[in-house]
Amino acid sequence: MVRRLQNLPPTPKVLHKLQEIVASPDATIEEIAEVVKLEPGLAARVVRMAQSTQFGRGAPVSTIMEAIQRVGLSGVHELVTYAVAAHLVGQPLQTYQLDAQSLWSRAVACAIAASSLAERSDVDRSGAYTAGLMHGIGLLVIDRHASGQRRAPTLVSSGYPLDYAPAEQEWLGFTHAEAGAALLELWGFAPDVISAVRHQLDPEADVEHRKLSMVLATARWARSLFCVPEEKIPELPSPLWLEESGVQIGDFGDWLGTIRRRYLIACGELRLG
Repeated sequence: MVRRLQNLPPTPKVLHKLQEIVASPDATIEEIAEVVKLEPGLAARVVRMAQSTQFGRGAPVSTIMEAIQRVGLSGVHELVTYAVAAHLVGQPLQTYQLDAQSLWSRAVACAIAASSLAERSDVDRSGAYTAGLMHGIGLLVIDRHASGQRRAPTLVSSGYPLDYAPAEQEWLGFTHAEAGAALLELWGFAPDVISAVRHQLDPEADVEHRKLSMVLATARWARSLFCVPEEKIPELPSPLWLEESGVQIGDFGDWLGTIRRRYLIACGELRLG
């Protein structure tokens, strides 16, 4: 399905090139700026996002160089990943009855929660951010497929932890997690991110990148709590998921409060448009 669809967003080549540069010990701000400038729309979004307190002090930024200097080499991958994700989820998904801003809020909430969990374990923070932001990209794939069908259904979420998977399985025989992983693989994303997205509904099945999958599955709980108010408060992730994600029940409340504050700041400042 992924290879056949013609109306998917273009491959986020800037993100891949940026990953290569940042991984080099000799990376420079000038090199990064030249890569981001290749896509003017993305560059403009990076500049705007760099002005938020999420990434800096909220002071004016007018150029790519200034934006990158503000967040530093360690933060630029996170910033550009945010901008790429905002570009990808810029349209509503009729099949799921989700508007663009709701999609973006879900992605942001999951990314913030995943990165916070990564800080508590030995999971790479950039990988956790990317997996969180891209965890719902399979919804876009299925929605694009549905738009070409004469009688496509409206898919309804069953709530955390399975989300839309039961309805997708009934209609298509696979889930948005599998579709999202297939798209990220086609785009050349890192294997650990692909694996976490594929196993986000059943992280215990992930053999190679189990811990990142556990982090993503647990982060989706916080996303559901913050972004799906019509649902009942979701049941807590299994104790095993929490343990392998680095969360102790005793400090769960403090962790959740920190995530909520960061999420509210991000939603207030990093809006689409």
